[in-house]
Amino acid sequence: MKHDLLITLDKERQIPFSRQIYEQVRNAIHSGALSGGDPLPPSRTLANQLGVSRSVILQSYELLQAEGYLEMRKGAGTFIAELTLQEKVTKDYESPYNFITKGPDFLTLNPPSTSEVDHLNPVFCDFRHGVPAWDAFPMDQWQKALMNACRRASPDTLGYGPAEGSLGLRREIARLLRSTRSMPVVPEQIVITSGATQALDILSRIFLFKGDRVIVEDPSHSVMREIFSFAGAEVISVKVDQDGICVEEIQTNSDNGKEVNLQKSPKLVYVTPSHQFPFGMTLSLKRRVQLLDWAKANHAFIIEDDYDSEYRYEGPKLSALAGLDVEGRVIYVGSFSKVLFPSLRIGYVVLPPALIQSFLAVKWITDRMSSALDQEALAEFIQNGHYARHVTQMGKLYASRRACLVNSLNTEFGSRVRYYGEEAGLHLLIELESDAEENRIAEVALRYGVRVYPASSYFVRSKPKGPVFLLGYSNLSENQIKMGVNRLMIAEIEAEAAVSRSHL
Repeated sequence: MKHDLLITLDKERQIPFSRQIYEQVRNAIHSGALSGGDPLPPSRTLANQLGVSRSVILQSYELLQAEGYLEMRKGAGTFIAELTLQEKVTKDYESPYNFITKGPDFLTLNPPSTSEVDHLNPVFCDFRHGVPAWDAFPMDQWQKALMNACRRASPDTLGYGPAEGSLGLRREIARLLRSTRSMPVVPEQIVITSGATQALDILSRIFLFKGDRVIVEDPSHSVMREIFSFAGAEVISVKVDQDGICVEEIQTNSDNGKEVNLQKSPKLVYVTPSHQFPFGMTLSLKRRVQLLDWAKANHAFIIEDDYDSEYRYEGPKLSALAGLDVEGRVIYVGSFSKVLFPSLRIGYVVLPPALIQSFLAVKWITDRMSSALDQEALAEFIQNGHYARHVTQMGKLYASRRACLVNSLNTEFGSRVRYYGEEAGLHLLIELESDAEENRIAEVALRYGVRVYPASSYFVRSKPKGPVFLLGYSNLSENQIKMGVNRLMIAEIEAEAAVSRSHL
């Protein structure tokens, strides 16, 4: 037992001590203070703690065990039993107060790790998207950069720094964007954020009021729609095709089959032009010009989320949409999470000059600053060339894994699979020709040790006809990919067979 068990005995009550102990342990289980697998103190330890005889403790433990609350493990001790869902007390609480009680399904956004899954069905292949290859990260160089940042640390570095972030890092990011994204940017336009999501949240705060309109690609990540909706905006979904977002539909948009009057012009348009999420196509040059012209004519701003722009395997790389902007209408958002590692929590936003002060005011109030030491380390990591070398090496590795995934899908599913976005990024969107529901396929696949991610929730206006999944491949070996796709095929066949039997 790592911690004492908090039990208090009331000598004034006409209830035996063993019963009081029983009731308090039972209440702790039902309230969630104790859960399945938690150890209880040895009977002698608890008896000494409470100042009672050991027989009192044994009586309470035996009663709890008889009712199924405890299990005794020979040579290990006494533990809280794993209770069924019916035995656990769960109550839906309806609050009398007016605050947000519903939000995204965070379990789907941040699923449990493989160590948290049933040990009888361990996950050997997790097709989670948006994560880099952990084992290929140059940790030695990163540790050295962190150590150097610590050695150079001054009172200014360790104190409350500027809300806009480290000047050294902003200079390095500006150099990166000028050379790799053709953006004429200066450090003064850049603000460091805690990931790209914080940048989007702050932008929604400074732009949006209740009833304002925001254009979002369809399909798109549900978190983006949630961010803008929480700010009170009306989110309008505009479809994408092989050339990206259909700009002509922004003026005459149909949302959920109903015509929407856009006489009140949208304030923001959110796009992922370099690698559309989740389809993966690139916004064509013609559409880029159309979108910039529309923003200028309607006094709107464009948020460019430069999703996965570092990795492109087919065709030439295009400059950022912001590189074509001469009117100051594009807000460029980037992050280091997928190139380096997500827990770094360093993103950035490149702002038109007119928005800098408003953005910094909100950031100062809500967050003040991001980790200064990590920023200084990242600046050195980029300056010394480690970042560029890492991107190059990862591009080759991910291209090989992407090819393995495409070949495996063709081998296992043949003409029954369609995939999108194979030319860039770290994931594929696949659509299967199957009568089975995607959630059922995912459940069966998990029993075979494969975790896949249903993707129909990303679509608002036009749901796919068949089951769709988002398959990330960046953190999987080629052997894992081959075996994972094989098990996915078996799971789909099993799920479809169950549908056929139900129709008999």
